[in-house]
Amino acid sequence: MAEHRVNRQIRAREVLLIDQNGEKRGVVPIQEALTVAQEAGLDLVEVAGNANPPVCKVLDYGKLSYQSKKKKQVAAKGKTELKEISFSMKISDHDIETKMKKARQLVEKGHKLRFNLILRGRERAYADTKGLEQLDKLTARIADICVVEQKSKGMIGNRLYAILSPLKKVAQ
Repeated sequence: MAEHRVNRQIRAREVLLIDQNGEKRGVVPIQEALTVAQEAGLDLVEVAGNANPPVCKVLDYGKLSYQSKKKKQVAAKGKTELKEISFSMKISDHDIETKMKKARQLVEKGHKLRFNLILRGRERAYADTKGLEQLDKLTARIADICVVEQKSKGMIGNRLYAILSPLKKVAQ
């Protein structure tokens, strides 16, 4: 959100004034609008500078900036990050368990996961059968707390992938 012009920073000669009660006062000269704001002990804030004439509201600018900062924080908190976990075809059971434990922790924090199954050499010839089968086994191990959002139909480079997103009840 762009910063608002406040009080003397407003350049227009006339503005559409909205007072502290939310009532339209109509188009008034800027000096009169500043006087109304001063008498109320509040600021004159330009909320729509591109309008003709610009729309200005009488309100507490400190409170407005605080609320907009809080809105940004709440919006940023809700965003999830895509975390990647890579596997190979020859991975041992213990290594799978370790990576699944980490995957569960990430899903419980609300992150999306991308499982990459990296295929090397001759393994690429079996991508459509054994590769997809291995990817299905990996996603099935964590299916109780997340759902497969997207899955590769074929190889992309030397890997197969699946994107998993957390179930709503787990992420909360």
